[in-house]
Amino acid sequence: MDCGVDTTPCTGKRGCRHIGRWEHYMVHPEVWRAAGMQPPTIKQYNETDGDFLCIGCLEARLGRTLTPDYFIAAPINNPDDSWKTPRLRDRLTNGRK
Repeated sequence: MDCGVDTTPCTGKRGCRHIGRWEHYMVHPEVWRAAGMQPPTIKQYNETDGDFLCIGCLEARLGRTLTPDYFIAAPINNPDDSWKTPRLRDRLTNGRK
C-alpha cells in the first residue's frame, strides 16, 4: 500500500514460482491497528478484504523492527515456507534458523 511492492507476486501461469519473493503474513490485529491499518475481514470462501504492507513499510509505520511476537500463530506464518522473503523469515524467527 505504501511503497507499491507486490507482496505476493505471481504471473498467473501454471507452475508459477516466486521463491523468496513473498511477504504474505498475518500480525495480531492490534499491531495492524497501531500501524494505522484496518484489520481485514473474512469474506465468502475464505477470501479477505483489506490492504497489504510489505514488512519494511509496516516497520516504518510502527517505528520498530518486528519480532516473532508480532505474528499470530497460523500456517501463513511458517518461516520454513521457501516463498517467503529472507527479511520476513528473519522477522518470524528473530534471526534464529
